[in-house]
Amino acid sequence: MLIPAPHVHHATGRSGTAVLDIRRGTWLMLDQDASKIWHAVTVRGGTTGLADEIAVPTGQDPQAIGDQITVFVDELVVTGVLVDTARRARRRRWWR
Repeated sequence: MLIPAPHVHHATGRSGTAVLDIRRGTWLMLDQDASKIWHAVTVRGGTTGLADEIAVPTGQDPQAIGDQITVFVDELVVTGVLVDTARRARRRRWWR
C-alpha cells in the first residue's frame, strides 16, 4: 500500500493539490487529473479502476491512461513523496 511519506504535507482545493516535501523544501503542484491519482492513492488505497474513471468520459484509451498513471505513481515513489508500506524500509546508519 502506498501512503504519503512522513515528511510530506498536502492539501487539495478546486484547482488541484499542493504537496510540500519538507525534507527537500520543495512544492509539487498537481493539476486536477494528477490530484485524482493522488486522491486515489492516499484515500482509496490504490488506483484500481481509476484509468476507466478518467478515460471513459473523455473518450481516451483506458490502457494508455493506466500506463500514464503507473509512471506517475512510480515517479512519486522514486522521489520519496509516496512510501510503499509493503517494501521493507532501507536501514540507515545510526550516525546519519
